Amino acid sequence: MFDIVILGGGPGGYVAAEKAASLGMSVALIEKDALGGTCLNRGCIPTKSLLNSAKRYKHALDSKAMGVTAEAVSFDLATAMAWKNSTVSRLVANIEFLMKKNKVEIIQGTGSLASANSVKIAETEALVEGKHIIIAAGSVPARPPIPGSVQNPLVMTSDEILAISEMPKKLVVIGGGVIGMEFASFFSALGVQVTVVEMMDEILPFMDTEICSVFKRSLKSMTIETGAAVTKIEGGLVHYKKGDEEKTAQGDIVLMATGRRPALSGLGLEAVGVKHSPKGIEVDELCRTSVPGVWAIGDATGRSLLAHSASAMGRAAVLAIAGKDASVPWKAFPWVVYGEPEAAGVGMTEAEAQAAGIEYAKASIPARANGRFLAECGMSAHGVCKVLADKKTGKVLGIHIVAPYAGEMIWGFQNALARGATVHELESTVFPHPTVGELAHDALGALGL
Repeated sequence: MFDIVILGGGPGGYVAAEKAASLGMSVALIEKDALGGTCLNRGCIPTKSLLNSAKRYKHALDSKAMGVTAEAVSFDLATAMAWKNSTVSRLVANIEFLMKKNKVEIIQGTGSLASANSVKIAETEALVEGKHIIIAAGSVPARPPIPGSVQNPLVMTSDEILAISEMPKKLVVIGGGVIGMEFASFFSALGVQVTVVEMMDEILPFMDTEICSVFKRSLKSMTIETGAAVTKIEGGLVHYKKGDEEKTAQGDIVLMATGRRPALSGLGLEAVGVKHSPKGIEVDELCRTSVPGVWAIGDATGRSLLAHSASAMGRAAVLAIAGKDASVPWKAFPWVVYGEPEAAGVGMTEAEAQAAGIEYAKASIPARANGRFLAECGMSAHGVCKVLADKKTGKVLGIHIVAPYAGEMIWGFQNALARGATVHELESTVFPHPTVGELAHDALGALGL
């Protein structure tokens, strides 16, 4: 019997396996596909590889003002896809090596709960027993029942569009969340005519309204329709209703980017009595399910469908199993949109602070006021850093950034918010100069607390 059996080898599962092994536990990791899960194989890494290719292409076209002139710039999709695939293969191999190094037993197969202490492998009917079981089954693309979307070769999810062999001339993206906007940014940068159709009143609805407004200023090369409900799809023709007006958008490809849902089918949750709903498996603050000895992390919980959230939950669950201090920063998970521009944030938006009845101070600094931003991006680029803080306690409530490297700098602010840092504590931090991160320092100073 293993100390821990982990069902799913994505960024929640393999990180939990590594942590458990480092604490001296015996671990079995069950994965039906490839290690790394959706994030590595069909999500985070492939999209970032392609986005980087598009950014390089766009920068080659737009750098004349900085003294760089490139002749006959072109983009080759096949080469970009080959680069993406080689990156994924290398990283999968790295995880396999990491698991082997830590003596984690990898079991290839489809697992489901047979009891609170065992998992059955469908392909071999073998039972894998563990003192504790961690469910890290991930998620799958959500496909709303839109007439004409099923068995339509032009309608793709993020899984299928990552394997196309020919660039479309026109693309319709249904859904203005992170997945939709990242793909919209990629294709738009390469000259594809992109239309985004979003049902909500704004794209990226989790984002602070002011930050989203700045982000959208750089998206003029695409058409964004908000408050638009798709009614049907005919081939590549998307019908949608905006107010009382019936409208259409034509695409060579229609990307269904309507979010993701926990992958709970076939896990045996009902048989063992694990409480769950279509929104996810119910867990407490340390990822315990309703059944003692069974834990759930990551997308399977439905609480935060982000790779780094899954990793954080996985580490916390293992620490709790080991009897060590553990916590999950539920209210301080950072987010990043890896488009052009890049955006990131952590903590409360202004609307959330208002809804909570908090008396807050806010400050926004335009990115053009920052030395490195201006030197690298110029006056035509858009960006901002916004900080919110509690007026009474001085604690930082949220930091939101639109700027290059936003995703690279947000981790430090996540740590600060999770620990309840004050404006004074963060402002006393020495920020290297010149860096884009100084925007946050300037915004903190502008709060006047």
